[in-house]
Amino acid sequence: MIKNKKHNKLALKDIVPIEWMNEDEKVYGSKQTNLIRISQEKKIKRLQLAMLGWADRMGYTTKDDQLEWRENFTSVLQWEKHLSSGLNNTLSKEEKKLANKLYQKYKK
Repeated sequence: MIKNKKHNKLALKDIVPIEWMNEDEKVYGSKQTNLIRISQEKKIKRLQLAMLGWADRMGYTTKDDQLEWRENFTSVLQWEKHLSSGLNNTLSKEEKKLANKLYQKYKK
């Protein structure tokens, strides 16, 4: 038998209170939201390739077309940055409609 064995009993003052996380906040996002985000990222990449191909084919265009293309491409890059910045980030309905219009315009 071991003599002088000290048992460590925790007193209430030694216990550190735990801050409860709100269960409505999802740190990692839901599986469905993540799948939507991944799908949207792929479509945005496809749109970027279509826009770059259009710019390569057109080469010399008017200044107005170049400015419009630059504004559109800048917004597409912002969408890509928004999607990659967080797991719960997805595109809004208006952004998706605009992306579809841009794809139809630049895929030719």
